[in-house]
Amino acid sequence: MGSELAQETGLAGRYAAALFELAGDQKAVDPVSADLAAFGKAMDGNADLARVVKSPVFSREDQGKALKAVLEKLGAGKLTTQFLLLLASKRRLFALTGIIRAYEGLVAKSRGETEAEITSARPLADGELANIKS
Repeated sequence: MGSELAQETGLAGRYAAALFELAGDQKAVDPVSADLAAFGKAMDGNADLARVVKSPVFSREDQGKALKAVLEKLGAGKLTTQFLLLLASKRRLFALTGIIRAYEGLVAKSRGETEAEITSARPLADGELANIKS
């Protein structure tokens, strides 16, 4: 696990690695992943929420209150809630999209998943596509 964590760099990578390690210790990698995906989807679907998260004009307190309300509504777990509130208190919410992406990359690596792009000279038949996916 340590080498996987070392591959992530930058602010988003460091926060994602810390969250991934904590989630691993608490056996909560998948629940945190689901919470982050739900929160990311909520941000994508709500311009006001995205503005609160990304805009520096909102105070830490306002961001924290908004996050807490949204996270409660989403039914987010304790670790995810604490983590996102910490980001708000440290004024690091601007990096949240990158953190979510980096966390998902760590989850994929831990499962042995890799990302690949396939280019074909012709459209693939359903059976061929299924073989490639497997």
